[in-house]
Amino acid sequence: MEFKEEKFKIRTYECGLDGRIKIFSLMQYLQEIAALHAEQLGLGFDKLSEMGGYWVLSNIRIEISRLPGREDEVMLRTWPSGYSRTIATREFVGKDQNGSELFRAGSEWMVLNKETNRLKNLFKLDLNLPKTGLKALPEELIRLEPNSDYREVDVVCVPRSAIDLNGHVNNTEYVRWGIDALSREFKLNENICDVQATYLSEVFEGDELGLLATSKTSGQYGILGKKSGTETNVFLMEIN
Repeated sequence: MEFKEEKFKIRTYECGLDGRIKIFSLMQYLQEIAALHAEQLGLGFDKLSEMGGYWVLSNIRIEISRLPGREDEVMLRTWPSGYSRTIATREFVGKDQNGSELFRAGSEWMVLNKETNRLKNLFKLDLNLPKTGLKALPEELIRLEPNSDYREVDVVCVPRSAIDLNGHVNNTEYVRWGIDALSREFKLNENICDVQATYLSEVFEGDELGLLATSKTSGQYGILGKKSGTETNVFLMEIN
Protein backbone atom coordinates (compact mmCIF):
# COMPACT_ATOMS: atom_id res chain seq x y z
CA MET A 1 0.00 0.00 0.00
CA GLU A 2 1.36 3.41 -0.99
CA PHE A 3 1.38 6.10 1.68
CA LYS A 4 1.97 9.80 1.26
CA GLU A 5 3.38 12.05 3.97
CA GLU A 6 3.56 15.83 4.12
CA LYS A 7 4.79 18.11 6.89
CA PHE A 8 3.00 21.39 7.49
CA LYS A 9 3.28 24.22 9.99
CA ILE A 10 0.21 25.78 11.58
CA ARG A 11 -0.15 29.44 10.58
CA THR A 12 -1.47 32.21 12.82
CA TYR A 13 -4.46 32.91 10.55
CA GLU A 14 -5.56 29.25 10.79
CA CYS A 15 -6.01 29.41 14.58
CA GLY A 16 -8.96 30.34 16.76
CA LEU A 17 -9.18 32.11 20.12
CA ASP A 18 -7.67 29.11 21.92
CA GLY A 19 -4.56 29.20 19.70
CA ARG A 20 -5.47 25.84 18.09
CA ILE A 21 -6.14 25.21 14.42
CA LYS A 22 -9.76 25.62 13.38
CA ILE A 23 -11.48 22.41 12.29
CA PHE A 24 -12.25 23.66 8.79
CA SER A 25 -8.61 24.74 8.35
CA LEU A 26 -7.48 21.26 9.40
CA MET A 27 -9.85 19.80 6.83
CA GLN A 28 -8.24 21.96 4.15
CA TYR A 29 -4.94 20.21 4.88
CA LEU A 30 -6.65 16.82 4.57
CA GLN A 31 -8.16 17.88 1.26
CA GLU A 32 -4.82 19.15 -0.02
CA ILE A 33 -2.81 16.03 0.79
CA ALA A 34 -5.58 13.86 -0.67
CA ALA A 35 -5.40 15.88 -3.90
CA LEU A 36 -1.60 15.65 -3.99
CA HIS A 37 -1.69 11.90 -3.48
CA ALA A 38 -4.35 11.49 -6.17
CA GLU A 39 -2.06 13.34 -8.58
CA GLN A 40 0.82 11.07 -7.59
CA LEU A 41 -1.36 8.01 -8.26
CA GLY A 42 -2.44 9.34 -11.65
CA LEU A 43 -5.97 10.17 -10.49
CA GLY A 44 -5.73 13.90 -9.94
CA PHE A 45 -7.83 16.86 -11.08
CA ASP A 46 -6.55 16.97 -14.68
CA LYS A 47 -6.77 13.21 -15.23
CA LEU A 48 -10.31 13.01 -13.87
CA SER A 49 -11.26 15.99 -16.07
CA GLU A 50 -10.02 14.07 -19.11
CA MET A 51 -12.27 11.21 -18.02
CA GLY A 52 -15.23 13.58 -17.69
CA GLY A 53 -15.37 13.47 -13.92
CA TYR A 54 -14.24 14.99 -10.64
CA TRP A 55 -13.72 13.81 -7.07
CA VAL A 56 -16.17 14.89 -4.37
CA LEU A 57 -16.01 14.18 -0.66
CA SER A 58 -19.03 12.16 0.44
CA ASN A 59 -18.38 11.45 4.12
CA ILE A 60 -15.63 12.18 6.65
CA ARG A 61 -15.06 11.63 10.35
CA ILE A 62 -12.17 13.13 12.32
CA GLU A 63 -11.31 11.86 15.81
CA ILE A 64 -9.12 14.29 17.72
CA SER A 65 -6.71 13.58 20.54
CA ARG A 66 -5.31 17.11 20.49
CA LEU A 67 -5.52 19.92 17.96
CA PRO A 68 -2.14 21.42 17.00
CA GLY A 69 -1.55 25.08 17.73
CA ARG A 70 0.18 28.06 16.18
CA GLU A 71 3.63 27.25 14.74
CA ASP A 72 3.31 23.55 15.60
CA GLU A 73 4.65 21.19 12.96
CA VAL A 74 2.38 18.34 11.91
CA MET A 75 3.32 15.23 9.94
CA LEU A 76 0.24 14.17 8.00
CA ARG A 77 0.02 10.70 6.47
CA THR A 78 -2.67 9.50 4.07
CA TRP A 79 -3.42 6.37 2.08
CA PRO A 80 -6.24 4.86 -0.01
CA SER A 81 -7.98 1.99 1.78
CA GLY A 82 -10.33 0.39 -0.73
CA TYR A 83 -13.21 1.06 -3.09
CA SER A 84 -16.60 -0.23 -4.19
CA ARG A 85 -18.68 0.54 -7.27
CA THR A 86 -19.40 4.11 -6.12
CA ILE A 87 -17.16 4.88 -3.10
CA ALA A 88 -13.38 5.11 -2.67
CA THR A 89 -12.09 5.35 0.90
CA ARG A 90 -9.07 7.26 2.20
CA GLU A 91 -7.46 7.43 5.65
CA PHE A 92 -5.48 10.13 7.47
CA VAL A 93 -3.29 10.26 10.60
CA GLY A 94 -1.65 13.42 11.97
CA LYS A 95 1.26 13.43 14.44
CA ASP A 96 3.25 16.20 16.12
CA GLN A 97 6.99 16.81 15.83
CA ASN A 98 7.60 14.30 18.63
CA GLY A 99 5.63 11.53 16.95
CA SER A 100 2.61 11.77 19.27
CA GLU A 101 -0.72 11.27 17.56
CA LEU A 102 -2.92 14.36 17.18
CA PHE A 103 -5.86 13.13 15.14
CA ARG A 104 -7.01 10.45 12.73
CA ALA A 105 -9.71 10.42 10.08
CA GLY A 106 -11.55 8.19 7.65
CA SER A 107 -13.22 9.48 4.50
CA GLU A 108 -15.32 8.40 1.53
CA TRP A 109 -15.10 9.91 -1.94
CA MET A 110 -17.12 9.64 -5.16
CA VAL A 111 -16.46 10.55 -8.78
CA LEU A 112 -19.23 12.60 -10.40
CA ASN A 113 -19.82 13.00 -14.13
CA LYS A 114 -19.01 16.61 -15.09
CA GLU A 115 -21.94 16.83 -17.52
CA THR A 116 -24.71 15.02 -15.61
CA ASN A 117 -23.48 15.15 -11.98
CA ARG A 118 -24.33 11.45 -11.76
CA LEU A 119 -22.08 8.95 -9.99
CA LYS A 120 -19.47 7.23 -12.11
CA ASN A 121 -18.95 3.48 -11.73
CA LEU A 122 -15.47 3.16 -10.21
CA PHE A 123 -15.17 -0.40 -11.48
CA LYS A 124 -15.21 1.00 -15.01
CA LEU A 125 -12.42 3.50 -14.34
CA ASP A 126 -8.74 2.64 -14.50
CA LEU A 127 -8.06 3.24 -10.79
CA ASN A 128 -4.60 2.71 -9.39
CA LEU A 129 -6.09 1.92 -5.97
CA PRO A 130 -6.11 -1.07 -3.61
CA LYS A 131 -9.35 -3.07 -3.32
CA THR A 132 -9.03 -3.06 0.49
CA GLY A 133 -6.67 -1.58 3.07
CA LEU A 134 -5.89 -0.59 6.64
CA LYS A 135 -8.44 1.72 8.28
CA ALA A 136 -7.49 4.65 10.52
CA LEU A 137 -10.63 4.59 12.66
CA PRO A 138 -11.50 1.75 15.06
CA GLU A 139 -15.14 1.61 13.91
CA GLU A 140 -16.72 1.46 10.46
CA LEU A 141 -17.50 4.84 8.93
CA ILE A 142 -21.30 5.13 8.65
CA ARG A 143 -23.17 7.91 6.86
CA LEU A 144 -25.13 10.25 9.11
CA GLU A 145 -28.93 10.21 8.96
CA PRO A 146 -31.20 13.15 9.91
CA ASN A 147 -33.65 13.02 12.79
CA SER A 148 -36.77 15.10 13.42
CA ASP A 149 -35.50 17.35 16.22
CA TYR A 150 -33.89 20.19 14.23
CA ARG A 151 -34.75 23.87 14.44
CA GLU A 152 -33.51 26.57 12.09
CA VAL A 153 -30.79 28.74 13.61
CA ASP A 154 -29.20 30.49 10.63
CA VAL A 155 -29.46 31.14 6.89
CA VAL A 156 -26.38 31.42 4.65
CA CYS A 157 -26.42 33.06 1.23
CA VAL A 158 -23.58 31.27 -0.54
CA PRO A 159 -20.80 33.77 -1.43
CA ARG A 160 -18.44 33.45 -4.38
CA SER A 161 -15.50 32.91 -2.01
CA ALA A 162 -16.99 29.54 -0.94
CA ILE A 163 -16.86 28.10 -4.48
CA ASP A 164 -14.01 25.74 -5.39
CA LEU A 165 -12.40 24.42 -8.59
CA ASN A 166 -15.37 22.17 -9.28
CA GLY A 167 -17.77 25.11 -9.30
CA HIS A 168 -19.65 24.26 -6.09
CA VAL A 169 -19.29 24.99 -2.38
CA ASN A 170 -16.14 23.42 -0.97
CA ASN A 171 -16.71 20.72 1.65
CA THR A 172 -14.77 22.62 4.32
CA GLU A 173 -17.14 25.62 4.09
CA TYR A 174 -20.10 23.57 5.32
CA VAL A 175 -18.14 22.57 8.42
CA ARG A 176 -17.12 26.18 9.06
CA TRP A 177 -20.74 27.37 8.78
CA GLY A 178 -22.00 24.47 10.90
CA ILE A 179 -19.56 24.95 13.78
CA ASP A 180 -20.18 28.71 13.74
CA ALA A 181 -23.94 28.13 14.00
CA LEU A 182 -23.59 25.56 16.79
CA SER A 183 -21.20 27.81 18.71
CA ARG A 184 -23.66 30.70 18.59
CA GLU A 185 -26.66 28.57 19.51
CA PHE A 186 -25.18 26.42 22.29
CA LYS A 187 -22.20 28.50 23.50
CA LEU A 188 -19.79 25.64 22.78
CA ASN A 189 -16.30 25.53 24.23
CA GLU A 190 -13.30 24.78 22.04
CA ASN A 191 -12.83 21.17 23.11
CA ILE A 192 -14.18 19.27 20.11
CA CYS A 193 -13.11 15.64 20.26
CA ASP A 194 -14.69 14.40 17.03
CA VAL A 195 -16.55 15.77 14.04
CA GLN A 196 -18.31 14.05 11.17
CA ALA A 197 -19.81 15.49 8.00
CA THR A 198 -21.92 13.65 5.43
CA TYR A 199 -22.55 15.39 2.12
CA LEU A 200 -25.82 14.90 0.24
CA SER A 201 -26.23 17.56 -2.46
CA GLU A 202 -24.26 20.29 -4.21
CA VAL A 203 -24.79 23.99 -3.51
CA PHE A 204 -23.75 26.88 -5.76
CA GLU A 205 -23.07 30.60 -5.58
CA GLY A 206 -26.17 32.58 -4.67
CA ASP A 207 -28.07 29.63 -3.23
CA GLU A 208 -29.61 30.06 0.21
CA LEU A 209 -28.84 27.40 2.78
CA GLY A 210 -30.85 27.00 5.97
CA LEU A 211 -28.90 25.65 8.95
CA LEU A 212 -30.96 23.61 11.40
CA ALA A 213 -29.47 22.58 14.75
CA THR A 214 -30.12 19.87 17.31
CA SER A 215 -28.56 18.94 20.64
CA LYS A 216 -28.29 15.49 22.14
CA THR A 217 -27.14 14.08 25.46
CA SER A 218 -23.49 13.95 26.53
CA GLY A 219 -22.34 17.00 24.58
CA GLN A 220 -23.45 15.84 21.13
CA TYR A 221 -24.67 18.44 18.65
CA GLY A 222 -25.84 18.26 15.07
CA ILE A 223 -26.45 20.47 12.04
CA LEU A 224 -28.64 19.79 9.02
CA GLY A 225 -28.08 22.01 5.99
CA LYS A 226 -31.13 22.38 3.74
CA LYS A 227 -31.69 24.42 0.58
CA SER A 228 -34.03 27.22 1.60
CA GLY A 229 -37.58 26.84 0.33
CA THR A 230 -37.07 23.19 -0.62
CA GLU A 231 -36.95 19.75 0.97
CA THR A 232 -33.42 19.14 -0.35
CA ASN A 233 -30.96 18.14 2.36
CA VAL A 234 -27.43 19.34 1.57
CA PHE A 235 -25.25 18.07 4.43
CA LEU A 236 -25.32 16.67 7.93
CA MET A 237 -22.75 17.29 10.63
CA GLU A 238 -22.30 16.00 14.16
CA ILE A 239 -19.73 17.05 16.76
CA ASN A 240 -18.85 15.86 20.26
